[in-house]
Amino acid sequence: MKHKDTPFDDITQPIKVENKILQTDILQSSKTIPSPKKYIIHNCNHSCVEWAEYDQNKTKKINMLAIPLHFGFNRHTTNGNGITNSITYYETPCGIFIKTMTNMMHYLTITRSKMTIDQFDFNSCVNPLAQFNVSRPVNFLDDISEGLEFRPITCVNSINKELPQKIKYMVSRQAATGVNINVETNFLCGCDCTDNCEDKSKCACWQSTINGQSNMPELEKNPNTGYNYRRLYTNVPTGIYECNKTCKCHSSCLNRVVQQPMSHNLQLFKTEKKGWGVRCLNDITRGTFICCYIGDILTETNATEQGKQNGDEYLADLDFIEVVEKCKEDYEENAFSSQQIKRPRKLSKKTMILLNKLTTQKSSQGHIQTICNDKNLALNNTFQFLEFRNLEHKYLTSNRRYYGPQKSVRYYYGNGDGVYTINAKTSGNIGRYFNHSCTPNLFVQNVFVDTQDLRFPWVSFFSEHYIPAGTELTWDYGYEVGSISGKVMTCYCDSAKCKRRLL
Repeated sequence: MKHKDTPFDDITQPIKVENKILQTDILQSSKTIPSPKKYIIHNCNHSCVEWAEYDQNKTKKINMLAIPLHFGFNRHTTNGNGITNSITYYETPCGIFIKTMTNMMHYLTITRSKMTIDQFDFNSCVNPLAQFNVSRPVNFLDDISEGLEFRPITCVNSINKELPQKIKYMVSRQAATGVNINVETNFLCGCDCTDNCEDKSKCACWQSTINGQSNMPELEKNPNTGYNYRRLYTNVPTGIYECNKTCKCHSSCLNRVVQQPMSHNLQLFKTEKKGWGVRCLNDITRGTFICCYIGDILTETNATEQGKQNGDEYLADLDFIEVVEKCKEDYEENAFSSQQIKRPRKLSKKTMILLNKLTTQKSSQGHIQTICNDKNLALNNTFQFLEFRNLEHKYLTSNRRYYGPQKSVRYYYGNGDGVYTINAKTSGNIGRYFNHSCTPNLFVQNVFVDTQDLRFPWVSFFSEHYIPAGTELTWDYGYEVGSISGKVMTCYCDSAKCKRRLL
């Protein structure tokens, strides 16, 4: 079979019919699912996808990556000498072959498709039709979110008849007494993008993320940091700034990810030793947003009191400011020592651990921010507080009087605010059930959405790597063994690198 040359892409190697795996074979059993039309030479436009009648409301029970296969696309994978030599490509509703994310983004743009780029994946390991099923559950719930999530979250217990403790399910965080989160538009900086925020150099919000790296000494400055086609492949320690309600871009632009409804099918299940856990029912590709950690935001005092009364297992500190400042302080200390002994400057081991550590965070009360009238401003005014503490190398002389102790950014918010805490003990979402693992498949990213106040990021989970259907979703709690005197907590993650203890 000869390959097709198209305006967008071509398959650089001939594709033999007998070696082609058509991922949509199962779906073709239903006559209601449209198949791609035979390709004829044409200039693509909206009519190329319009006839497939894509409707997001019809996708609630469909795996995220299987959605295109229900609306006119086919996904093909050619057999090679192993997965690494396989070629995965899509056949569009108008018969064009596309095998890169860049060209798929171009196709969705010129056809004005309502589908999003993160519904596509070219990893040959990923099977969009993979489905995990439990054969004989002892107990089952249809949806623990009771319709609040876009996709239902089932609950199964194959061990006994126990059901999870009833909580108030929430899809957005709630500020408790004494916590004031300012979400007024006058305190937000937005972009004027009309290109779906594809050009990072022109998007003010994306530039806030990129410029934020300057607040971390000797952190490699990456002009493409942040999302890559709505996926995140590595943690950005200085935070991500998504587009917000003041921006002129579309609600599904490339820089709006964690503010979207939960896109993957998850299931709460009873484990043997760890209580309740969460697993994915379909394959998840690397860098995928899973969900946020949601609960009530408490003051430091209230969090301490509730922790003593009800336990602290669902408390997560919003300490974004402290983590970034600690990295800076470790660098400054190391830079001073390095000058004294004539060694090249480098990040300390403790700093590197902090950079790679998953963080959860706290918040505060009043809101001291400069009103941003310039919607094209590339850097948040709040982040300029960190710039005040960003010491230049030329001042790092052998005399330490040049850089004495600095006040924390939190000090400038006034009112003696401490670190705030998310409490998901009685109110929260599916994120509260993620268990710990010494080799986790999720990582945490701090994201600013409804406010650019450094005290109130969204704590968001992303996939560390490809996760097969049926796998439990886990993250590293970051506990240190022996950090709490007299308290021992055993780890049951059973990974090859398990430390056997959390505390």
